[in-house]
Amino acid sequence: MVDIAVIPGDGIGKEIIPQVCRMLHSVDQSLNFVYYDISSERYINRGITVTDNEIEEFKSYKSIFFGAIGDFRVKPGVMEQNVILKLRKDLDLYMNIRPAISFKRITGNEINITILRENTEDFYSGISGTLPGKQTFEMGKGICNYNVDISGDSDSAIFYTMGILSERNLTRFFKKAYEIAGSDNITVTDKANAVQMYSIWRDIARRQSEIYNKEIKFEYADSLAYNIIKNPLKYKYIIAPNLYGDIISDMTSSLAGGLGYAPSGNIGDKNSMFEPVHGSAPDIAGRNIANPVASILSSIMMLKHIGMDDTASVIEKSLKNIINKGIIPMESGGSYTTSRFIEEVTKISQLPKNEI
Repeated sequence: MVDIAVIPGDGIGKEIIPQVCRMLHSVDQSLNFVYYDISSERYINRGITVTDNEIEEFKSYKSIFFGAIGDFRVKPGVMEQNVILKLRKDLDLYMNIRPAISFKRITGNEINITILRENTEDFYSGISGTLPGKQTFEMGKGICNYNVDISGDSDSAIFYTMGILSERNLTRFFKKAYEIAGSDNITVTDKANAVQMYSIWRDIARRQSEIYNKEIKFEYADSLAYNIIKNPLKYKYIIAPNLYGDIISDMTSSLAGGLGYAPSGNIGDKNSMFEPVHGSAPDIAGRNIANPVASILSSIMMLKHIGMDDTASVIEKSLKNIINKGIIPMESGGSYTTSRFIEEVTKISQLPKNEI
């Protein structure tokens, strides 16, 4: 058995993820899905986000399949910071992979861009507070451990967030990024012209590119955003720090059909988690109209990562075939509901391989 932890979460995550898991199991019965009730509903009722015991249990699974988190009844940031970001940090998932690969039948274009995003540092460090005042921030179990004291006076309230980049983490991040990037069309982005912190980012990017014999080019994030819109076919792999990678990857997904077609993977040296990017979308939850493609693509990424290439290939080919035949989700102007679309992928996936 191949044990996968499943966190459906909230909204359309609860709607889509179990259906995709049933589809995966119908194709490969060796897959065993273990569900965890980590959700806004649990937080509202019990005040629990994710427990230390759950974090420890996740380390024993082949991977985690994550749906979506977020609810209008919970203050913005509570679930995102205490579930998604906590899982990334506590499981040391330092690489985020965000493909933006279009289906020509949907978009009319052939975009193929992959964002490789640093996933645990930068301005998502969690070091935030206000002045006047004093706070201490500690990291004692990470790749780079620190103890930071911030204090000061002000005649008006000052709000701050500290971005951090550690040499040790960036070295392994760029090593992993260059291992993943199978093309010499590699762009490294940042704002080194405005933020001094990114000088170390560039130094390590250059150093590791020489070790891996990769030809890279640098482009400031604002210029990159402009040029992606103007000529998206120019780019293949984009390596980005956490904040800019978050923004640019959502932008590229809009060119590839929208967030309903945007999968992602969170990768560490020992653990991994895969999730659609679209969020919980509570406004359409339960209506059977959400686009399941991002979740299916995320599951394909997961299967490839854990070495189940044959199963991944069957589902990937089936997905491409039904879209090419005009079976289109409602989000993209088609007539197929969430459940009907997943049923069609399942049906094709169960055919003999030479008929898919």
